[in-house]
Amino acid sequence: MKLLLILTVIAAVAFADEDASSRLTGGTVTLPGQYPAAVSIDSPYNLHCGGTILNRQHVLTAASCVMHPTTFTLINPVWLRVIAGDVNLVPATSRREIRNVTHLFVHPNYNRLTGNNDLAVIRLGTLYPENHNTIEPAVINTRVLADNTQCLYAGWGAATNAANAALNPAQRVITAPTIATASCNVATVHANRVLSTMFCAGTIAANANTVCQGNIGGGIYCNGQLAGVLSFGITCGAANNPGVYIDLRQYRTWIQSQFTRTDNPAPGWVVPTPL
Repeated sequence: MKLLLILTVIAAVAFADEDASSRLTGGTVTLPGQYPAAVSIDSPYNLHCGGTILNRQHVLTAASCVMHPTTFTLINPVWLRVIAGDVNLVPATSRREIRNVTHLFVHPNYNRLTGNNDLAVIRLGTLYPENHNTIEPAVINTRVLADNTQCLYAGWGAATNAANAALNPAQRVITAPTIATASCNVATVHANRVLSTMFCAGTIAANANTVCQGNIGGGIYCNGQLAGVLSFGITCGAANNPGVYIDLRQYRTWIQSQFTRTDNPAPGWVVPTPL
């Protein structure tokens, strides 16, 4: 954790003169290898999501990132590509590793209306290199997070929630302290949408340093470990819409069980529970 904070400070100094108009949702530009588990996930639906490397062949993201946006069925995995190793989407460097996808495993109790169990594990067609200086799996948090825990979110976001909003090509990191669930669930904020399997992080007040379009599915790090996956609450600087994350501490067993699955859900698969 100390190393992450030191690197963040170094990045802030290095980019102190950057034009503020290019900062989009704010935050600080990251350095190569600072968040080696963070990946960018692209699909043909003009949908960009974040994800997190779990091991050499599996990536964690939100279920909503692998479901068709209008039919709400599982998309064909061949339509996805996962970009790892680079902190800039453009231009590419020699550190970049692009992977095709062979399997999509959505949590069987995912509910698209409530966001409950909004998780999916992606299996890659080719393993990541065993030794790579900017790619490394994340470690999942095992501890209950106290309110106001200072967490960090790293990813590629846009400036607005518009479907066609351009992403900032540079990866950035923001500080997102955890917020008491009761505060997030008041009528003017998330109105009881934050369930016991989730937690809030960010700010309720307007803040330029927030998650936005393109960040869904990305991971938040608390105490140096992967603690949550962004499900909803893409603030884009506005008040009363802090990020809501799936609490991975409660899903460790399910996540690990996906690594050894031998089936392959077909495109068009529908979540078997009521939507």
